[in-house]
Amino acid sequence: MDYPKSVPSAGLVNGKFVDENPLTGTPGSLIPADWGNGVTSEVLEVITAAGLTPSEFNLTQLLGAIRSISRSSAGLGIQRFTANGSFTVPAGVTKIWLSGCAGGAGGGACPGGTSAIASGGGGGGAGQPVIKLLVAVTPGQVIPIVIGAAGTGGSAGVAATAGGNTLVGASGALLVLSGGSPGLPGVNAAGFVPGPTGGQGFPAGADATDTVSSVAAGYGGFGASGPFGTGGSSARSGTGSGYPGKPAYGFGSGGGGAGGYYIPGLGSAQPGAPGAPGLMIVEW
Repeated sequence: MDYPKSVPSAGLVNGKFVDENPLTGTPGSLIPADWGNGVTSEVLEVITAAGLTPSEFNLTQLLGAIRSISRSSAGLGIQRFTANGSFTVPAGVTKIWLSGCAGGAGGGACPGGTSAIASGGGGGGAGQPVIKLLVAVTPGQVIPIVIGAAGTGGSAGVAATAGGNTLVGASGALLVLSGGSPGLPGVNAAGFVPGPTGGQGFPAGADATDTVSSVAAGYGGFGASGPFGTGGSSARSGTGSGYPGKPAYGFGSGGGGAGGYYIPGLGSAQPGAPGAPGLMIVEW
């Protein structure tokens, strides 16, 4: 776009518009309709490209549109949530990208008892993830965000718990991510003892290994890993007692199951490990 230099009747002086001067009799410049329409069209192209509806009475739309387009193309806006909160959509922003996960589940425990064999616990499942989900929003909109809690590891007589759901929008109107399911506890019995399954998830936790009579008991299951965290590793077996499950790291991963034991007599219970909490990253 440029001044209407090719239109002699526009009355440009040194290539620019000038005002009328009645004292000197100098006429003012005229703005040709084509030129005025062209300038208006160029401004409207920017406003509509940002997803805004042009308004005759809003004199800040061009600035808001430029900011919105700049942020979207350069990735300048980002906010991370590791606890419950809310996101307020900035002026001129009509789209956001969501990346995150729900909470990971806890790993299963190894029980105590007097039988010769106790199997380890299953690994916790990972929370459901999402990466760069595009969502339409309105400038000024306040969006509540709930972060899924980490599941707790199992202990003697107490089952592990699932990871919490992560919600974006009121009651999850924009996005619901499901938490991972807990690993199952081990079994205490004489002779062959099957290893319990890992909790379902995104992906599921690993099963604990089977055990055989008169052989060191099986290992606990691995907690499931996800794109934002690493699941707890397998706890090893032992004689006399097993070992506690290994904790998850990062976000959305499952806790490891406790290791089993082999002993002809009393064996002590061992807890599974907790999972990792959820996460939500908002970009605009």
